[in-house]
Amino acid sequence: FRVHLHQHPSIPINDTAGTMLSSDEIHRRAVQDIYNFCFERDLSQVWAYLWNRWYTPKQWILWARAACDAIPRLKTTMIVESLWRQIKRRDLPQFNRPRLDLVTHVMLKFLLPRINRKVAYLQDHRRLGRPKALAPWQSSFAQDWRSMSKPDELRSMEQELACLKDTSRKGPARAERLADIEAERDRPRGKYHTSVERWTCSCPSYLISRFLLCKHLVREA
Repeated sequence: FRVHLHQHPSIPINDTAGTMLSSDEIHRRAVQDIYNFCFERDLSQVWAYLWNRWYTPKQWILWARAACDAIPRLKTTMIVESLWRQIKRRDLPQFNRPRLDLVTHVMLKFLLPRINRKVAYLQDHRRLGRPKALAPWQSSFAQDWRSMSKPDELRSMEQELACLKDTSRKGPARAERLADIEAERDRPRGKYHTSVERWTCSCPSYLISRFLLCKHLVREA
């Protein structure tokens, strides 16, 4: 399911030829994969749910990245869901089923002013002449870029040291994390189809990356 969500016609699949699948081909393969998974495990009810709610053509275009012409940066309805979460938890935490007039009042009185202030801040209309702090996603992007630009040996050593210093990881959790780092270090390095001009790569890390980043692109850029 995770692969089906992230596949896109502009991203080559991880084969020797770097094949670029069309949107219809991605959809057909995804449906075949999920059908075979359910058929082999005798999950007829699961298949009925997945087809009717997720993989039918009318539902597929609502969540799959392959349904868009360009590679979208946002996923599914995450922005809308975040907005409604703020309303429910910040403005209406004490109301289970609020009246429509109350919801309208809250949106006009509290929500829209916050949105206007946020838009003005993003457009540099507030606090003119003062440096603007990086947004959380910008800090995460810079951190990922710096990490991916380092050699694999250095990244592995830093991850191992961070795990050993992390006091929240103890016993089996720490041992499991250290084993994962060791397995990643010993894993054979694959050959992927990387294009800096199109900013695409066929490696698994790029496919699921939040910022469409991977170490192959960063090191070639």
